[in-house]
Amino acid sequence: MGARGRRYLVTVLLAGALALLSGCGHHEPAMQVRRGTFREHLLLTGELRAVRSVDILVPRLPQWRTQIRWMERDGCAVKKGQKVLDLDFTALAGELEDKKLAEASAAAALAKQEALNASGLEEAKTAREQAETALQKAAIEARVPAELFSRRDYQARQLALAQAKASAEKAGNDLAAAQKGARADLAVARLALDKARRDLAAAREAMGKMTVLAPCDGILDVAQHPWEGRKFQVGDVVFVGWTVLRIPDMSRVEVAARLYDVDEGKVLPGMPATCRLDTFPKVALRGRVASVSTIAQEVPNSPARRAFAVIVSLEHSDPERMRPGMSVQVSVETRRIPNALVAPRAALDLNVDPPRAHLAGGGTAAVTLGPCSARECVVTSGLREGERLSSAYGSGR
Repeated sequence: MGARGRRYLVTVLLAGALALLSGCGHHEPAMQVRRGTFREHLLLTGELRAVRSVDILVPRLPQWRTQIRWMERDGCAVKKGQKVLDLDFTALAGELEDKKLAEASAAAALAKQEALNASGLEEAKTAREQAETALQKAAIEARVPAELFSRRDYQARQLALAQAKASAEKAGNDLAAAQKGARADLAVARLALDKARRDLAAAREAMGKMTVLAPCDGILDVAQHPWEGRKFQVGDVVFVGWTVLRIPDMSRVEVAARLYDVDEGKVLPGMPATCRLDTFPKVALRGRVASVSTIAQEVPNSPARRAFAVIVSLEHSDPERMRPGMSVQVSVETRRIPNALVAPRAALDLNVDPPRAHLAGGGTAAVTLGPCSARECVVTSGLREGERLSSAYGSGR
C-alpha cells in the first residue's frame, strides 16, 4: 500500500471513530436508586473574620471628635511601631497655643503673688517690730515709781503702756493674718499654675496621640463605619473611642454570614457546615454553626430585606491565605437522614401528582417522596434499591 492509500485509510478510521463518539453523546447516563445518607444543604454567603483582634481606637482627646487625615491601606502588612493613622490636629494645635499662653500667664501670676506677699509681709514685720519697740519703751517708763511723778503723769504713763500692749498685739495679729493670707494666695496661684501645666501636658499628649502607631505586627483591617455600612475612609469624622482599624489574629477565624428571614428556622446552632473561600474555591473548610441571632436586622444598603446574623466557627485556619473580609460561600447541612432510599432528582418528574420516576428500560413509575435536595430526593415507596432510572428531561419527554 502506498503513502496515498495509507493516508486514505487513516482518514476513514478517524471519521468512523468520530461518528462513534458523536453517537455515544446521544445516550443518557445511567442513574440508579441507592441507599445511603440523605443530606440537605442551605447555601449562605458571608465573610471571613478573626475571632480575636487588636483594635486601634480614636484616642481620648480634649475635643470629642476629629477627622481622619491619612491611614494605611486596607490589608497591608504592618510592623509594631509603624504609623498607621493620622488624625486632624488643626483645632488641637490652636488649643495647644492657648494652653502655652495660659501656663505662662499662670507662672507670671505666681511670681507676682510671691513679690506681693514678700512686700506685704515685710511691712507687717516692720509694723510689729515698731510696736514691740514702743511697748518696751512704754514698759520702762511705766515702771518708774509713782512718787517721782504727779498723779496725772503716772496715769498717762500707765495708759501709754496699755495702748502699746494693744498696738503690739494688733501688730502681731496683723502679721499672722498677713502670713496666712499670703500662704492662701500663694496656694491659689500655685494651683492655677499646676492646672495650667496639666492642661498643657494633656494638650501635648493629645497632639502626640494624633499619630497612631501599630501596637503589634499583623495584617491591617479597616473597620466598618457604624452609620454608613462601609469601611472608614480618609476625611471621615470619627469620635473618641471608635474603632477605626484592627489587626486581626488569623490563627482563629470564623465566618459571619446572613440568613435571610424567608429561611427563618432552617439554620440552628450546632449544624455542620462546609465553607469555601471565593478566592480558593477548591479548598473546603469544615466548620459548625456557632450562633444565630434571635432578631433579623435590616441588610445594609437593602432596607427592604432583613436577615439573621449567623456565626460559623472553623476547625482550622490558614493565616498564609486567609485575610479578613474575604467572601465565603457557606453550605450548612440542615438535614441528615441515614439509611434512606435516595433517587436522583433528574430522574423524577415533580410536576405531576403523584410524582413519577422515569425507568431506564422505558416507562414511568409512581413514587412517594420525602424531602428533596437540589440533587436527590428521598423515596418512601414506588422504587427499589439498585433500580436503574433515566433522565426525566431527555429527548422526546
